[in-house]
Amino acid sequence: MSCGSPLGDLFYLADRLLYQSPIPPLPPDGTVGDRVGSEGLRAQVYQMYGEGQISEEVFTALRALADRGQLRPADLAVHRARAWRRPDGHGDVEVTNALRGIRSRLAQLAQARAASENVLADLEARLSGLEARIVGKEQAARDAIAVEHDEPAARSRLAEKAELIGNRDRLTTQAQALHADLARLNDLRAQLEAKAAELEATQARIRLSEEVLK
Repeated sequence: MSCGSPLGDLFYLADRLLYQSPIPPLPPDGTVGDRVGSEGLRAQVYQMYGEGQISEEVFTALRALADRGQLRPADLAVHRARAWRRPDGHGDVEVTNALRGIRSRLAQLAQARAASENVLADLEARLSGLEARIVGKEQAARDAIAVEHDEPAARSRLAEKAELIGNRDRLTTQAQALHADLARLNDLRAQLEAKAAELEATQARIRLSEEVLK
């Protein structure tokens, strides 16, 4: 997936992970300008956002229009024209916009990570309890045969064990999915933090240059 901007791609991936919503994948051709239709416009919104041409507030509004299928090329053209009309030194505005987007995503990712870790801890506790119950049902079935000579009771305990195993397997699948989400989240966080450090250095150089030129 490419929306024409490395940072725009990171924002897109972060949103997919954060909202877990059925945002359709962007076309894989990597040439945003040649795309048509709502997904081409969505890709352009992420590109403009990643390049700092639009603020987070504008991005949120444009994405909402895209989600409703109401985004028009003219909407993007207006904001491109505003970016082009900025006076010399507008690079600081673009860097500031990009940094705000990164910091917003990092804060959201931190919240999502805390929530996911809490859910994962609960799942793992439940899995531990299920494992203990599975062992208990197995032992109860053995006792029913060896001690009580009660085959119907043994079959009943084994049926209960099978049901518990099914529950355990479903929870295990959920836990594995959460682990994968957390791994992707950590990778995205690291990439966003690296990009933030790069942009902060760029911002410092811009501001130093402006001071020198005064």
